[in-house]
Amino acid sequence: MDFDLRVSELEPLHGRLEEALERVFELQAGTRVNSDEFFSEEFMQRYTQFDSFHAFYRESAWNLEEPGRMDELPDERLDSYVVETTEFATWEEMKTAAAKEAIVDQLLS
Repeated sequence: MDFDLRVSELEPLHGRLEEALERVFELQAGTRVNSDEFFSEEFMQRYTQFDSFHAFYRESAWNLEEPGRMDELPDERLDSYVVETTEFATWEEMKTAAAKEAIVDQLLS
Protein backbone atom coordinates (compact mmCIF):
# COMPACT_ATOMS: atom_id res chain seq x y z
CA MET A 1 0.00 0.00 0.00
CA ASP A 2 1.43 3.37 -1.05
CA PHE A 3 0.34 6.74 0.21
CA ASP A 4 1.47 10.31 -0.22
CA LEU A 5 3.53 11.39 2.77
CA ARG A 6 4.08 15.09 3.20
CA VAL A 7 5.78 16.36 6.31
CA SER A 8 5.76 20.00 7.23
CA GLU A 9 8.07 21.80 9.62
CA LEU A 10 11.26 20.18 8.31
CA GLU A 11 13.03 23.49 7.80
CA PRO A 12 14.94 23.34 11.13
CA LEU A 13 16.17 19.84 10.27
CA HIS A 14 17.22 20.99 6.81
CA GLY A 15 19.31 23.77 8.36
CA ARG A 16 21.00 21.41 10.79
CA LEU A 17 21.79 18.97 7.97
CA GLU A 18 23.38 21.75 5.95
CA GLU A 19 25.47 22.81 8.97
CA ALA A 20 26.53 19.19 9.56
CA LEU A 21 27.57 18.82 5.91
CA GLU A 22 29.60 22.03 6.12
CA ARG A 23 31.30 20.62 9.23
CA VAL A 24 32.11 17.36 7.41
CA PHE A 25 33.73 19.29 4.56
CA GLU A 26 35.68 21.48 7.02
CA LEU A 27 37.02 18.45 8.86
CA GLN A 28 37.96 16.69 5.61
CA ALA A 29 39.80 19.82 4.50
CA GLY A 30 41.85 19.83 7.70
CA THR A 31 40.32 22.83 9.44
CA ARG A 32 41.92 23.52 12.81
CA VAL A 33 39.55 22.97 15.72
CA ASN A 34 39.69 23.50 19.46
CA SER A 35 40.77 20.14 20.87
CA ASP A 36 38.69 20.39 24.05
CA GLU A 37 35.57 21.11 22.00
CA PHE A 38 36.29 18.48 19.35
CA PHE A 39 37.10 15.81 21.95
CA SER A 40 34.27 16.57 24.35
CA GLU A 41 34.53 15.63 28.01
CA GLU A 42 31.80 13.03 27.45
CA PHE A 43 33.78 11.50 24.58
CA MET A 44 37.02 11.43 26.58
CA GLN A 45 35.35 9.93 29.66
CA ARG A 46 33.59 7.27 27.61
CA TYR A 47 36.54 6.13 25.47
CA THR A 48 39.71 7.05 27.37
CA GLN A 49 41.30 7.01 30.81
CA PHE A 50 40.98 10.79 31.01
CA ASP A 51 38.31 13.36 31.88
CA SER A 52 39.33 15.77 29.13
CA PHE A 53 41.54 16.11 26.09
CA HIS A 54 43.71 18.50 28.06
CA ALA A 55 44.37 15.74 30.62
CA PHE A 56 45.07 13.24 27.81
CA TYR A 57 47.65 15.63 26.38
CA ARG A 58 49.09 16.71 29.74
CA GLU A 59 49.72 13.10 30.86
CA SER A 60 51.56 12.20 27.66
CA ALA A 61 55.33 12.09 27.38
CA TRP A 62 55.36 14.69 24.59
CA ASN A 63 57.15 17.94 24.93
CA LEU A 64 55.17 20.02 22.47
CA GLU A 65 54.11 23.62 22.88
CA GLU A 66 50.43 22.90 22.25
CA PRO A 67 48.13 19.91 21.59
CA GLY A 68 47.59 21.00 17.98
CA ARG A 69 51.18 20.00 17.24
CA MET A 70 50.42 16.33 17.96
CA ASP A 71 50.20 15.55 14.25
CA GLU A 72 53.94 16.32 14.07
CA LEU A 73 54.68 13.22 16.20
CA PRO A 74 55.61 9.96 14.50
CA ASP A 75 52.50 7.83 13.93
CA GLU A 76 53.93 4.88 15.85
CA ARG A 77 54.51 6.96 18.98
CA LEU A 78 51.09 8.58 18.90
CA ASP A 79 49.30 5.32 18.07
CA SER A 80 51.12 3.59 20.91
CA TYR A 81 49.88 6.15 23.44
CA VAL A 82 46.34 5.92 22.05
CA VAL A 83 46.36 2.11 22.36
CA GLU A 84 47.60 2.32 25.96
CA THR A 85 45.12 4.93 27.16
CA THR A 86 41.99 4.66 25.00
CA GLU A 87 39.65 2.19 23.34
CA PHE A 88 41.09 3.04 19.92
CA ALA A 89 43.79 1.33 17.88
CA THR A 90 45.16 4.50 16.25
CA TRP A 91 45.16 8.27 16.58
CA GLU A 92 43.33 8.48 13.25
CA GLU A 93 40.60 6.16 14.54
CA MET A 94 40.21 8.31 17.66
CA LYS A 95 39.91 11.52 15.62
CA THR A 96 37.41 9.92 13.25
CA ALA A 97 35.22 8.70 16.12
CA ALA A 98 35.26 12.15 17.72
CA ALA A 99 34.33 13.77 14.40
CA LYS A 100 31.40 11.39 13.93
CA GLU A 101 30.13 12.11 17.43
CA ALA A 102 30.50 15.86 16.98
CA ILE A 103 28.52 15.76 13.74
CA VAL A 104 25.76 13.59 15.20
CA ASP A 105 25.58 15.83 18.28
CA GLN A 106 25.22 18.84 15.98
CA LEU A 107 22.36 17.15 14.14
CA LEU A 108 20.56 16.22 17.34
CA SER A 109 20.95 19.54 19.12
